[in-house]
Amino acid sequence: MKCYANRVLTSLLAIPSGAPVTVTTAGPSYRVLPEQNDRQTDDAQDFRFVTSLNFAGGATSPTAQIVIQGSTDNVTWIDIASGTSRTTTGNFLEVVDALGVALLPWVRARVVLGGGTAPTVYATVDVISNGPFQLSPG
Repeated sequence: MKCYANRVLTSLLAIPSGAPVTVTTAGPSYRVLPEQNDRQTDDAQDFRFVTSLNFAGGATSPTAQIVIQGSTDNVTWIDIASGTSRTTTGNFLEVVDALGVALLPWVRARVVLGGGTAPTVYATVDVISNGPFQLSPG
């Protein structure tokens, strides 16, 4: 088990309860900048995504899911990890791990909504790592 205590936690997505969304929404993109003086090779650094998703309403099989995407150029995006697809009202906390997938130089989070009438959602996604890093806005 890797220890994430006392490591950097950075916000990747924040959709506040006062401004929920009812359409698929992508958060801002960030460049991942690992610390170069930490004696840890970048390929050994592990990243996880701590998510909170509040789901309400919708009709005809509404769904909501948090998807983590990566990019090499900040233009073309690839899904690298995703949370559980939710189909019922509630507040869901989840740690999403991109196991076996390299974190690309650019990263963002999306909330993907579906169904006949999409639900109302607010969400947060925070990035944690077992080594120091920064997220630089795209």
